[in-house]
Amino acid sequence: MTLYADIPGIAMQVSRDVVVASIQVDLDDAVLDRFREDLLLRIHKTGSRGVILDVSGLETLDSGEFAALRRIITMCTIMGAEAVLVGLQPGVVSALIEAGADVDGLQAAINLDAAFDMLQPEPESEADSDDEHGSATATDDVAHEPSPLPESGQLPEEEQ
Repeated sequence: MTLYADIPGIAMQVSRDVVVASIQVDLDDAVLDRFREDLLLRIHKTGSRGVILDVSGLETLDSGEFAALRRIITMCTIMGAEAVLVGLQPGVVSALIEAGADVDGLQAAINLDAAFDMLQPEPESEADSDDEHGSATATDDVAHEPSPLPESGQLPEEEQ
């Protein structure tokens, strides 16, 4: 492991089983190397199932830096953590596409809330679980309104 005392670190925190890394420093090879090691270690230690890379603090991102981030994203995926890139500036997106950057398979979101939504597991609906067991019927899909309680909050005697 390399010593990174003079190299700025990238702030990371874990929230909702997702590592959120906020990249607010200029990227160079040393910063990217430190970030890669720190992030992969954090995923390993926490068992996080997702990573959000917040690049909203970057006004520029050249194709080499972007390729390095893509490699880090691939490493996260291999470790079992799905990654989402968030906060790309319009000018950065335009420059990357014009430069022919590989964006295939990249997951991106407009903001942190959207990124968390992408990484949250889909709740299994009752209809899905019923379908798996073959016990769903056509009437199961009908919404039933609960009967209002009398003002006393007590059920009528015949329903108790």
